[in-house]
Amino acid sequence: MTARPRPALRARWAVRAAAVGCAAALIVPLQGLTATADPLDDARERVEALQMEAAALDQDYAAAQERLEQAKQRLASKEEDLSRQQDEVEEMRDDISRIALAQYQGRHVVDPTTRLLLSPESDTFLSRFATVEKVNQNQNAALQSFQTEQANLEDLRRATEAEVAEIRTSESDMSAAREASQQKVAEAEAELQRLTEEERRRIAEQERAEAEAAREAAEAAAADSGDDTDGSDDEGGDDTSTRSERASRDGSRDDSDDDSGSSSSGSSASGSSSSGGSSSSGSGKAADAVAFAKAQIGKPYSYGATGPGSYDCSGLTGAAWRSAGVSLPRTSQGQYGVGRSVSKSELQPGDLVFYYGGISHVGIYVGGGQIVHASRPGKPVGYASLNSMPFAGAKRVG
Repeated sequence: MTARPRPALRARWAVRAAAVGCAAALIVPLQGLTATADPLDDARERVEALQMEAAALDQDYAAAQERLEQAKQRLASKEEDLSRQQDEVEEMRDDISRIALAQYQGRHVVDPTTRLLLSPESDTFLSRFATVEKVNQNQNAALQSFQTEQANLEDLRRATEAEVAEIRTSESDMSAAREASQQKVAEAEAELQRLTEEERRRIAEQERAEAEAAREAAEAAAADSGDDTDGSDDEGGDDTSTRSERASRDGSRDDSDDDSGSSSSGSSASGSSSSGGSSSSGSGKAADAVAFAKAQIGKPYSYGATGPGSYDCSGLTGAAWRSAGVSLPRTSQGQYGVGRSVSKSELQPGDLVFYYGGISHVGIYVGGGQIVHASRPGKPVGYASLNSMPFAGAKRVG
């Protein structure tokens, strides 16, 4: 049976699909307002819109995966608590059983007042009676504690059942998001197959030309700032060549399950900003994050991946900042919720840049009006123009 997403998830998908669809015309730079648009541009827009919808669904998958992992961790903790509580309640039950038996056996004992009147040693009896009363108080306290702990046990059982239900829901959401994403990819592939081989070749050439232009702009910005985050040998530069090599090594050690659900403080990156975005390489943690992202260029986009061999969009930005010692939430939506908002004109290398309604895509700004991102299925990690997609906001996180 095919898993169905929750109604709220379906509604979010519908809104996001509409937003991506309406923004599709912005993906490819306009060639002027002409009476007749190039049919090939229209085809490319449709294909890229479908591919970006698939990538957006990947973020829903990642969010459901994060909820699943968190629910599993909570369940494991609650199961341990439940086991300890069950042992404690059973031990107390044995004590209560002995207390109940003692109370039953003592029902035929002579009334304490009568015993006091008849006793020749009233002082000794009063001392013993006080001891018995103390025992009775302790027994009552034990009974009350047992009732409390038994209620706690029932609460833990209900909490455990709730975590199991959350796990099932998250697994269903993951399955639904995966299925929907695959459908979008298949639709995009069908669009491409309707084109001629020559048209597909032209689209591929356009994409390569845009990627090359973005790379050259980013490298020119790095050169202007005396930076070399691509690892080329530049004698007058700083230690960013070494930084890029270290970032590449860090990427090979990246663990896809590391710090997936933690968040970052919103401290501001150092360095001055300039109108239209800074062309400097950033400094400190931001420079390390940029170096890491650049070192991943050419690695494939992969569904729900956080490295080291492949990435989705938020997997790349999370890994880049994690290499600099800053932990980010797992998804683009989660990452949009941390840090300090900055405008386009204030952008500095290392800032996170978000796109589309619903915040379904994120890249890392690297200077020169360019980002590095893991864009969509079928396209490797690479450069892109800051304005190549509908801008939704930017955050400074480290």
